Amino acid sequence: MSVLRRVRAFLGQLLLLAVLGGLTAFLVSGPARLANGRTDDGLRGDIRAMAAVNRDITFTGMLPDGEVSSATEGGRLGEIRQAMPAPLPDLVGGAWYLAESGKVSVIRTGNTPGTCPNLATVRYEPATDRAVTIVDGRMPESGEIADVIVGEDAAKTFGLKVGDSFRLLARFGSTRVRVTGVFSPRDPADPIWADQKLTRSQCPSPLDGLRDEAVLLTDERGARMAGTELADLTDRWRYRLDENRITADQVGALTKAVAVARRTPPELTSFQSGVDLTLAEFDQQVRAVRSLLAVVQAGILATAAGLILLAARLMTERRRVEFALLRARGGAVRSVAGRTVVETLIVVPVAVALGWLAGTLLPGRADGFEPLLVGIVALLGVLAAPIQAALLARNPEFSGHRSDEAALRPSPRRLTAEGFVVLLAAGGIYLVRRRGLDAGAGVDPYLIGAPILLALAASVVALRVVPFPLRWAGRLAARARGAIGFLGLSGAGRAPMHSGPLAVLVVAIATGLFTGAVTSTVSDARDRAAHLAVPADAVVSGYFFTPETAQRIAELPHVDAAVPMLIASGATIRGDASVMILQAPAMLVNADTAGLDLPAVLTGARRGGDTVPAVVSPHLAAQIGTAGTVEVQGRAYKFTVAETAETVPGLFAGIRDFLVLPQQAMPVPDFQPIQPNRILVNGTGFDPAQVRKAADAGQREQLKESTGRIVEDFQLAVPSNVVTWTGYRASLENRGVDGALSFTFTAGMVAAAVLSLTAVALAVLTGAPARGRTLSRLRTMGLSSRQGRRLLVYELIPLIAVAVLSGGLAGFALPALIGPALDLSGFTAGVSAGSSLDPWFAGGVLVIAVLAVVAALAVENVANRRLRLGTVLRLGEEPS
Repeated sequence: MSVLRRVRAFLGQLLLLAVLGGLTAFLVSGPARLANGRTDDGLRGDIRAMAAVNRDITFTGMLPDGEVSSATEGGRLGEIRQAMPAPLPDLVGGAWYLAESGKVSVIRTGNTPGTCPNLATVRYEPATDRAVTIVDGRMPESGEIADVIVGEDAAKTFGLKVGDSFRLLARFGSTRVRVTGVFSPRDPADPIWADQKLTRSQCPSPLDGLRDEAVLLTDERGARMAGTELADLTDRWRYRLDENRITADQVGALTKAVAVARRTPPELTSFQSGVDLTLAEFDQQVRAVRSLLAVVQAGILATAAGLILLAARLMTERRRVEFALLRARGGAVRSVAGRTVVETLIVVPVAVALGWLAGTLLPGRADGFEPLLVGIVALLGVLAAPIQAALLARNPEFSGHRSDEAALRPSPRRLTAEGFVVLLAAGGIYLVRRRGLDAGAGVDPYLIGAPILLALAASVVALRVVPFPLRWAGRLAARARGAIGFLGLSGAGRAPMHSGPLAVLVVAIATGLFTGAVTSTVSDARDRAAHLAVPADAVVSGYFFTPETAQRIAELPHVDAAVPMLIASGATIRGDASVMILQAPAMLVNADTAGLDLPAVLTGARRGGDTVPAVVSPHLAAQIGTAGTVEVQGRAYKFTVAETAETVPGLFAGIRDFLVLPQQAMPVPDFQPIQPNRILVNGTGFDPAQVRKAADAGQREQLKESTGRIVEDFQLAVPSNVVTWTGYRASLENRGVDGALSFTFTAGMVAAAVLSLTAVALAVLTGAPARGRTLSRLRTMGLSSRQGRRLLVYELIPLIAVAVLSGGLAGFALPALIGPALDLSGFTAGVSAGSSLDPWFAGGVLVIAVLAVVAALAVENVANRRLRLGTVLRLGEEPS
């Protein structure tokens, strides 16, 4: 009963400790689960977006030369699945056996093959019998010739109906098939149809346009018959990975399993899949996001742990007299700690459990080490107050030394400990730059803690440096009228009283500023990447346009300008270098919005002679020297290297070899004009559909001039594509891991702001009794309530200013210091990410500082009322 009475007596302090313990447990579980859930969703989206041929794991039968499949190997479907390395068998969501021919030409009766006939594949797939609905005719029952059924879209495109027969022509044979039915899929979203859709491909000669490709379904006998006559029928066992069963923490094991299956497929089969490439790319991004999340989470949890220690310190400071009385009556130190442990055990574990439970209710996946972290939080919450009580009980009397003098003359032990923290921070940052945060064996706790150590080192340095200017400012304030400034600055100069809150504040602000700096850095780099790829309001791409197409687009409503240009990949420069050439006929539209103007040697170039000035990438310039010849659309042009540049607007970042020529300076003959394949469009509010229509018209005209035949839009080899700057910029934020990245940024900044305000409130509560005694005495000398609030402001502003300055510098420096380890270029389309900070974030820190002062005043007012300062001197009471 005495324990419960003590708990009731000190319920407010215990509840504060419990709330912070529960909040920390929630921060351990909840945000991590949400981030992991966003990462898993991104991975599933990337897998879902893959083409079936790359997404599925397919094993192909390997038969001796001259032999074809018997179409009877469906029984091996389960056998091959179980032979796959773990965890692949458990991740398979669908499996199908099929026997199919290669792509063969469809020759209708009375027609000749021509230069670009439509293509078809004859397939026997038993599972399709249950997945189709016959809308006309019947299922295949092959007899003398192979029966096939076709989809409604293929029947319409190929002009087929029930009863039609036609010839299929392959390289080594031909066969005749008969259409016995037209079907529609029962469920078009069923993955069985993923590799059976009617597709359109480019003819061998681009001048012939496009052709259609379809799958013809037959029965077992029809497959064997067609395969024998075509000399081509192969077994395939296709396995669809269920993306809903895959999580990001499985990527490493899954990639390894796919690699093993590729190296050692089951007997008499070969392996085909591209899922491992997507997984490897995603894994690289996940590592970078995991490192970022670990740094932010470690900063937030370190701040929360610091708040728990501050709350425990507040609790023990308020009970200093009680502990001194216990010791005076012969109580042992362990007795003081033991009674405090019993009190915290009644309240704190329940709060931690509730906080953890609240975190588990959020959607997402838990980390494997989550229970360990929650256990550490529970131990910290339970033992923080007893340990501080034991330390205080060893010598509960007040020291006779002035606190400000002690701050200027710290003990050698304390100086050694602070120096060790600085060395740990420097060593951690050095190792992070050398090794990275994740060297393949998981995140290193020491390296993840290096940013926190840097913030602590900044607070230690500030703690030792700040008292000197504060003493100087206090002396100046002593000479001024009024005692408020002098008293406030004197209180602020007692550094040991603020060392804990200062360290917590610096870590919180450094974490928030680090998160903001990374956010700003990634955003700026993405803006630059977008301006490089789309150096105008939009870019139109196609196969080739007529030279007049740009002018027609410029005449469309809301289009201000349109500039043609040519990008020729793999063009040959004499000197045996294969490069990408950007031919820019005029100054690029709107490129200056990113500070990416074209060099003056291009925009100022004029025709004069046969040699053209060129801008060349440094790598290519080292190979070709100072001059050379390049072939553009069948015509050679001489150039000189006028300037080198790492990047040029209009080319994606990361292209190593490029050559830029200004069209206005090129000796282009009138009978052989340059045909552009890009058009830059500038304007506001134009209709992309109209731009696309005008561009396709230009492509049709170009084909008519080249081949003499008229084509329709659907026959274009490369239909025009319009990419706006805003659309491309948005696409850079919609990749697999961007959801987790955005969540990390937002959660980090919000949590840092909230915890910073909490740290200031605890700093005020810790010093409230001492300030209460001072205010009570000063009020007898005429101090007003307003002056009392000003006294608190004078005392807190130096603390907050030092925390903002040191934490801000540490947070802003962190991206530059550990940027190589974070590998931010993976989120910026290849553009190197420097270090930048949006002014809005800096302004946000100042807003937090102002809110901290306001919150401190409110907390002080509440504390003063509870301390009953008006009765202290009149009744001789001691504030408690």
